[in-house]
Amino acid sequence: MRTRFSVELLYLIAGPLIWLAHFLFIYIVNALACARSALTGLWLGLPVSSWIIVAGSAAALAGMALAAWRQRARVHAQGAPPFHAWLCAALCWLSAVAVVWETLPVFLMAACL
Repeated sequence: MRTRFSVELLYLIAGPLIWLAHFLFIYIVNALACARSALTGLWLGLPVSSWIIVAGSAAALAGMALAAWRQRARVHAQGAPPFHAWLCAALCWLSAVAVVWETLPVFLMAACL
């Protein structure tokens, strides 16, 4: 069975798209934290803005895992080339590494210096 190109392309680039949204999310949260003092309150030793970023990172990682899992299921159900599932998983994994790398500074330094 043939799949629509737009759906297939969306699954293949889901990881980088989620990473892009996460990257923008981090900058927006940090900009708001620096502009407004409401997000600088401490909770468990970290500013609230840092916890918002950690929650966004967890959501991004879950979204990438879901996209890779759904693409794998679609490939098996529709008889698409197995390369599509591998490529989606590889791009999601690479994007997950980028998300973790972007989240690490939350624990190492303050948002506004």
